[in-house]
Amino acid sequence: MLKVLLWFITDDATCLELALDKLNRNCGGIELVDSVAGADIADIPGFTLDKIDGGGCDVILVVGAKRIGMSEVVKFACRLHVPEEKLLGDWIVCAPGFTLDKYRRLQRSRLSILSKNCFGGIISHMLGLPFRSPTVNMLFLDEYFVKFLRTPQIYLKETPYFERLDFSWDGAPNGYPVLALGDIRLNMVHYKTADAAVDKWLERRARINWYNLFVVMFTEDEKILREFDALPFGKKVCFVPFESDVDSAWYINPAMDTAVNTFEEKINRFGFGFFIYFDMFDMLLYGKKTPLET
Repeated sequence: MLKVLLWFITDDATCLELALDKLNRNCGGIELVDSVAGADIADIPGFTLDKIDGGGCDVILVVGAKRIGMSEVVKFACRLHVPEEKLLGDWIVCAPGFTLDKYRRLQRSRLSILSKNCFGGIISHMLGLPFRSPTVNMLFLDEYFVKFLRTPQIYLKETPYFERLDFSWDGAPNGYPVLALGDIRLNMVHYKTADAAVDKWLERRARINWYNLFVVMFTEDEKILREFDALPFGKKVCFVPFESDVDSAWYINPAMDTAVNTFEEKINRFGFGFFIYFDMFDMLLYGKKTPLET
């Protein structure tokens, strides 16, 4: 039986009931050993390490922290040396395909995601995984991403530099920085300044785990798909809106998920857990295409 301590960071308990139900079914029963409330666990009256040490609890279920994400939760918990592996966001338990065993394996795997667009950052945030990649909050054009992946270690030795502002995206009315990295371009769509974009790129490239890479993109171009499929990565996924016999092609029916219009939005919503296509845990752990019912 799984011993669970509830940590209410906010009073948003939207995911709590479903999370407890899934843990109960997944782990052969649960026991709620205690609950605490407060944004900073180190300042919660009466909270001591004996609540989690010595078998006191197996999991600290973090309630109401989806907005701030697990990285902030971990910062709070580290002040009391709370083991990171015991922390579990209630929204993560609600992700399609979740089991505690697969999630723990994913945490321990130290996965790095090289992504064409924001999908890597979206799914990392959704599952409470650290950003072990610089390809976060940005966008490659198809041909640049494939070129980058042919020799990523060479490109990542270079320091990107500011080339221009781009005003083509409505989401950044004041423009976003475009960086040059050798002969490819990085569209840093979620950064306000080039300096901030470069700093984050350099910080996150140092975290890459070259021993466990997951490479992901989407395209509507079959030629790009075949170029991507030829790349020498063990776990590679290319979401496409057409049927294909290419191994790395993951077909997403464009008629599904009518809440959004563009193919990119459909893929991103899968990363957010808003729409079910495949088991995201099997995908990240093994590159395995496990269908889930919608």
